[in-house]
Amino acid sequence: MYAGHAALALVAKSKRPTIALALLIPVAFAPDWLKVIVAFLGHPNRQLTHSLVSVGLGATLVALAYYASTRSSTDAAVLWLTYASHWPADYVTGIKPTWPGGPDVGLLMYGVQYADVTIESALVVVCWLIYRRSLPPESRRRAINYLIPMGLIGLQILFDALNQYPQLVD
Repeated sequence: MYAGHAALALVAKSKRPTIALALLIPVAFAPDWLKVIVAFLGHPNRQLTHSLVSVGLGATLVALAYYASTRSSTDAAVLWLTYASHWPADYVTGIKPTWPGGPDVGLLMYGVQYADVTIESALVVVCWLIYRRSLPPESRRRAINYLIPMGLIGLQILFDALNQYPQLVD
């Protein structure tokens, strides 16, 4: 899942406009960014970043930190859900660890490029429509708002192309 994580952050923003999108998007991608950091530190282990245990722990830490600074339990819960949404979203497109010693599970849509792009594009459009409904009526019609789903879908197509042809990024 790539564009889908950002799309899910848009839904969270539509439900809790008090939370900055600049916070929701990194939270939605946090396990992926932690994976890069952990690999850079010499410990490339998906259990540390993408297992149900690590995602639950990361979501809890983010929510507690946000609650400590804002005292908004509802916003903290939305941040928790945004972080936690990473695992089920990745389940659709990849194979992810469950818990230490547990099975790796997932639908592995990355192996079927057209299916992956179709699923993620549909998710982007649905999430964008939910987000768009949260905007003031005069803002909904602005052409710039249509750049959001087009940009996310374009990035997803690029991501899938790079995964299909890894020699492009070597």
